[in-house]
Formats: sequence, structure tokens, C-alpha cells
Amino acid sequence: MKVLRSIAGFIFLICNAGCLSPLAINAVGSAGSAAPVAANNLGGGKGESFWIAQYRDVIKAILQAGEDLSLELKEERIEQDHAFFRFQDTKAERIDLRIERRTDTMTYILFDVGWFGSVAFGRIVFRQIIYQLGEADDFQKYWKNE
Repeated sequence: MKVLRSIAGFIFLICNAGCLSPLAINAVGSAGSAAPVAANNLGGGKGESFWIAQYRDVIKAILQAGEDLSLELKEERIEQDHAFFRFQDTKAERIDLRIERRTDTMTYILFDVGWFGSVAFGRIVFRQIIYQLGEADDFQKYWKNE
């Protein structure tokens, strides 16, 4: 029993080495404060986000972001109120996106890079979607500083 406690303590210390734990690092730098997006790290390579943008515009931005990042679209399912995309880079790093229409002006996205996937990969896709929505002027007007 003493050995198990020692091993558990050792693993905890390894995971929290440095100034910030991996949990804190994952939460840093999600989206700019000006973007009408709220994001949360769920752990295990997953994150959720709510977007003040229409479902169809988010779908369009996701497809454009994948194209801009030269990602291969491995799977695509688009329904009336939900969609699923799986993108992959040339090193077989993947990201799954589950999109849901929550209201006429709010959309939900669940990001999943897998348990051992790159959180940074998820972040760059996330930021590119924000960029696409901004460029297309698809965020809801009342969230913009004009």
C-alpha cells in the first residue's frame, strides 16, 4: 500500500512540474476577449465552446478553417441541428468537432483531439474558426464593438 501511495505521489509531481500545471496551461490562451466565444477545457483532449453565431455560419467557418489549414476532411456529417467533422493533418494528428445548434444565434462545439492528441492543434483550429467567422462578419452584431 505504501508503494502505491508513493507511485501515485510521484505521478502527481511529474504531471504538475514547472510553474503551471498542465490543467492551467490548457486553459490559457483560448480565445481573445473580443471574440464572442466561451471555451472550457474538459480534459482528456476535449474542450467545449459556445459561439454567438448561427449554426450554418459556424459550419461554413469550420470547413473554411480546415481548408485554410490544409487539413484532410476524413469524415463529415451535417444534419439540421447537429454536425460532425473529423480533420487530420499529414502526420495523422486528428481533431473531431461535434457541432450543435443551441438557439438561432448560439452554437455549441465539442473539440476532441484524443487523450494523447495535441491541445495546441485543437487551439489553432479553434482560432482559425474564430478568424473565419470574423472575416465573414458572421458573429452576431450586438457583440461587436463598433
